[in-house]
Amino acid sequence: AIREGRRVYRNIQKVIQFLVAGNVAEILILLLAVCFNWQMPILAVHILLINLATDSLPAVALGVDPASANIMKHKPVKSGTLFEKGMIYRIVLHGLFICAAALAAYWIGMLVYENHDEAMTMTFIVLSVSQLSHALNQRSNTDSIFKRGQGHNKFLIIALLASAAIIAFVVFVPPLMDLFDLVHIGWREWLICIGLSLFPLVAVEISKIFIRIFGKKKAAAAA
Repeated sequence: AIREGRRVYRNIQKVIQFLVAGNVAEILILLLAVCFNWQMPILAVHILLINLATDSLPAVALGVDPASANIMKHKPVKSGTLFEKGMIYRIVLHGLFICAAALAAYWIGMLVYENHDEAMTMTFIVLSVSQLSHALNQRSNTDSIFKRGQGHNKFLIIALLASAAIIAFVVFVPPLMDLFDLVHIGWREWLICIGLSLFPLVAVEISKIFIRIFGKKKAAAAA
């Protein structure tokens, strides 16, 4: 019963971190665009599509994530502390990573290709795909996504593939492209988008390394 309770509690945190970090990135992009009088990097309809069609499926899948092998080694949770120590920090940091990747795509489109429509399309692709890759980060706040012992979540894989398919339909099917004000981009732009979409995943993986190092030093000092 205790193990299941911890699993449910931890999964709620995963969903919150995943969704709010994405929202932080979207808000920052729009806020910066307004403050510096940029042409809009992304439209409201793009954000609506990302939040409803691509974020919702991974969020549901994270809600049924299996318990990690070491979940019973975690300290007991204080009553009423859903936003535990470090959670807000992680949300903001992860949101900044996603925001940086999306804005990098936007400015590459604006400065290199000098085309606002391409820049906006690249921003949409990076913002949506990077949030999908970021869902993998949420399975553990400290352990790498490649570490065993986190359990297999087939629902998350299905959700990510389904969300990726939705994005593909929107950016490849002409009527949908017109509906969402997107344009065709070349293979070079796609390579840039894929690389930038993986940046939040890599950045969080690196931050987890420092968290583990700091945790070991703290444990050694307390011993």
